[in-house]
Amino acid sequence: MRQAASDGPHVIVIGAGHNGLAAAAFLARNRLRVLVLEKNDYVGGMAGSREILTGCQNDVGATCLFPLAKEVIDFYDFEGMGVEYIALPVFATNLTGMNAKPLLFQTNTRKQLWSILRDYGPSALLGFIRMMKFFKYPARVMNRFTARHAPHSLEYLLANAPDEARREQLRLALTGSAMDVIDRFFPDKHRHMELRANLAFAAIQSTYKGPYSPGSAMCLVFTMAQEGSEGLMKRVRGGMGQMSEALARQITGNGGEIRLKQSVARILVENGAAVGVELKNGSIIRAPMIVSNLDKVATFDRLLAGYALPAETREKIDAIVHKGAFVHICFKLNALPQFAPRFAQLNRDPYAHFGGAMVFEPEEMQRCFELCAAGRLPPRIPIAYQFPTIMDDTLAPQGFHIATAYGFFYPCDAPKEKRGEIRDQIAELVIAQMDEYFPGFRAAIVAKAVFASDHFAAMHWATNGDFTHGVIHPEQMLGNRTLVEGTGHATPLRNLFLCGASCHPGPGVTFLPGYNCGNEVLAASRSAADDLAPQRPSHEEQAVEERTLAVAR
Repeated sequence: MRQAASDGPHVIVIGAGHNGLAAAAFLARNRLRVLVLEKNDYVGGMAGSREILTGCQNDVGATCLFPLAKEVIDFYDFEGMGVEYIALPVFATNLTGMNAKPLLFQTNTRKQLWSILRDYGPSALLGFIRMMKFFKYPARVMNRFTARHAPHSLEYLLANAPDEARREQLRLALTGSAMDVIDRFFPDKHRHMELRANLAFAAIQSTYKGPYSPGSAMCLVFTMAQEGSEGLMKRVRGGMGQMSEALARQITGNGGEIRLKQSVARILVENGAAVGVELKNGSIIRAPMIVSNLDKVATFDRLLAGYALPAETREKIDAIVHKGAFVHICFKLNALPQFAPRFAQLNRDPYAHFGGAMVFEPEEMQRCFELCAAGRLPPRIPIAYQFPTIMDDTLAPQGFHIATAYGFFYPCDAPKEKRGEIRDQIAELVIAQMDEYFPGFRAAIVAKAVFASDHFAAMHWATNGDFTHGVIHPEQMLGNRTLVEGTGHATPLRNLFLCGASCHPGPGVTFLPGYNCGNEVLAASRSAADDLAPQRPSHEEQAVEERTLAVAR
């Protein structure tokens, strides 16, 4: 990769995860010399792709591309950089027991509404329409897909709601339980069972709560929000890492540098400002601006150990909940198992086979969370699954397939010496459940790799293995995700910025934390340059001077 200019970088970015790369690519495009330092030997972090199982291209972390803001799409031009998207007409086939109807989530709105009407009746269709309408206002003020927006706090949004009805709507959507919302639109536990279960599942994937826990509604709104985005989830041909590789090419193509296998030991501080980094090998690299793609705890307690933060900031960081309550499993298969006979009609639609979830009633998922929080393994767990090779045969050798599965409610707070055993037990629960819905799945497994929170903590420095960099709880979202009021990415330490998912809008491969941070760093860099530069005449003053010189000549 191209070397940085000899007089050193303007900006050092710590971590080549997708948001670190997005920030660096933005700054390199704007003619700042950027140096990205990555401890691993690949880019992308938890949105990277690499060979885990022999001959396969595996995603460990993110497996689907979230909706993107139009401004992000236009700026990075991923498709122009060779990234190929794969549309998912059916982006999830969710199963709620062998006797329940499958619930398909489809890109085509008319097909989606028709399937709900056909399978669950008019009351379910009306409830779904009313629920999506209900989400619009909370989603709009959340600004999940809005570029260059410093978020307001939840308290501010509640205080400034236009009327009491909207205030109560926000209070329910952002501080109530997921079931408070779901009960409002799907009250019939029997007729609406599948919808209730799958919406409850949507509320627990990026949080550390059960669907009946106060505050879980925010995760449901966050998951369902589309306000300001350009469409629904997609696959990326060749794996999610192709997005990160495209950003890496943009960085180096614009004069930046990416150094792999370069572990940062600490951030250097002088006179209350970040001035550089020291690598694990003892090397020191200085730069006027430092950007960390790590979460707040990893940045301030690991790279700035001993630095005295303001008491209010210290308290906020200490209160962040980081929980990696999941297990991610990659499989290599020698055959593609079909749906069980009960769901045989789904085998006729390859899109329906791509992926989805295996869930159960909200009451049981609440019990799963309570067992998980007590450090115990639930008897069964909800699962998100995919067979990516159905849509992309480049991911495995000819004649083979890959599958991926997330098992939730992994008791990540269990004693460390027991977590390996529990991880393997969860893997067995996942395989048994996959084999029930897809008979022959177990027999088709050639190889597997099982990752839990300890892996994500070690490989990506994610505190407690938490891929969200702070789970989706009301008290640590929106403006409460910032450290300096009025900005999204500045920190109390001058010239240090954060660009990862610990910033607004939070988790998901949207590139917005990195893009937004790049904008803030660029503005700060230009402001600093203006302060140091000699005073330049205005356009009007320059014109007067030129006319005076002309007369003199």
